[in-house]
Amino acid sequence: MLKEEPKYEEWLTTIVNTRLLYNTMEEFEAAMDNHSIHSNGIKRSFSSAQKMRSAFRDLKVEVALMTDNSLALDLVLTQYKEAWEFYKANLSRRSNPHEMALELLRYCYYPYQKEGLWKKKRLIFEQVEEKNISVTFLVLMLLKIIPGYDSKDGDVVNMAYQYEQAMQFLEEYTKGSTIYDVLPLITKSRGESLKTRLMLLHHVDCILETHNAYMTPEGIHDTSSTMKQKLVSLDLEGLWNECGGTADYTEFWQIEQASNIGASFATHWRKEADNTLTGIRYTLFTSEDEDGDIIFYIVHPEAQKDHMKGQKYTDKSHAWYKIPKPESDAPNYLPLLRNIKSSVWPPSIYLTKVTDNAVSELYGQWMDKCRIVKRFADCEYEFYSNLYAVTLDALYIPTEQEHEYYKIPKDAYEGFEKIQLGDNVGTLKMNGKVYLGFDEFLLYIPTSKSELKKYGITKVNQIE
Repeated sequence: MLKEEPKYEEWLTTIVNTRLLYNTMEEFEAAMDNHSIHSNGIKRSFSSAQKMRSAFRDLKVEVALMTDNSLALDLVLTQYKEAWEFYKANLSRRSNPHEMALELLRYCYYPYQKEGLWKKKRLIFEQVEEKNISVTFLVLMLLKIIPGYDSKDGDVVNMAYQYEQAMQFLEEYTKGSTIYDVLPLITKSRGESLKTRLMLLHHVDCILETHNAYMTPEGIHDTSSTMKQKLVSLDLEGLWNECGGTADYTEFWQIEQASNIGASFATHWRKEADNTLTGIRYTLFTSEDEDGDIIFYIVHPEAQKDHMKGQKYTDKSHAWYKIPKPESDAPNYLPLLRNIKSSVWPPSIYLTKVTDNAVSELYGQWMDKCRIVKRFADCEYEFYSNLYAVTLDALYIPTEQEHEYYKIPKDAYEGFEKIQLGDNVGTLKMNGKVYLGFDEFLLYIPTSKSELKKYGITKVNQIE
């Protein structure tokens, strides 16, 4: 193990020379308030072990803040050095590094494509796992985006381009393997304002972890359960508009609480000149972000129908907005700012609750007297979380008949053994049809005879 002074000198030197945290020497010197590093080096600029340790600890705190405590700088540098030594010995001379990076990911992440590899390549990948070498570092080294641990190449001049290269590579790797056309975290990562090698490392880590979680029913269940714990209930019931609560516009929103915690239905109404009132009902989920802000996840009405038909979520399907945590659980103002880039959804929606009785009455008159047109009415649904019993072998959900239940074997779908009372399991009604819904698995089974038979689901009159 390195003694303290050489350890901090080596780490600070690596941070500077690889431009790991900052793209230029000038930015690093400004952050450290030390403008002699480029000419004097680390040892002369920080003349004692205590000063080097202090400088490193400041940077470690900065990295924790930048990555929401996901990365510890000392661990990052340890992984960096190990990955670089492994890369030099085993991967640096590969003729097709792009394909090698894809094969490495497919080997190390589910569904673990370990067959069909040349023996030497398989042995290298086995060592990656056995020695716990950072796959993220190896991939970024293969893509020539992160330099060697001992690099002295100088300032980064094309980080935005390299960043996009990495995102395109991850899009290629994840394409078609999850419920999303493009993994939302890739889209969010593209919007990162601080594009540095460290932040790229952080985002690639998160994307690979999230993608892996969505690759199995059990992973989807665990991810959904984690997200459910972050849901928060706000009292949003009522009428809202985007003109400060007055009646200046002929558009308004009607928000209704759903049965699930943190869920609402938000209908956007527009009154036309011919006295037609056109509405689109979105589903709205509110959750608390890591920084304490509130995330508003808005789902387009067609998204549920598309998902049940086996189609991928696209940019149109959903959007993420963010607001500072309101002082009250019943806010009157929602300054929604889009949190993930979109070519479809507006960058901001400023909603004010309608508290003027005259404006509320006007909207009520429109809903009573205008011709109502509900766009995507066939996509509107109601979900009833009504899991009745969980036994050793089966799950029971009430049918529409009294004292009758759907008996669902736990082996009907991978991961059903994880289901407990209190999970979002029940019946979903859409366009006159009934589905058995398993929200944590994003699974919705039609109750037609053929579909029930396919899953071994029967109707029974008692819990067995």
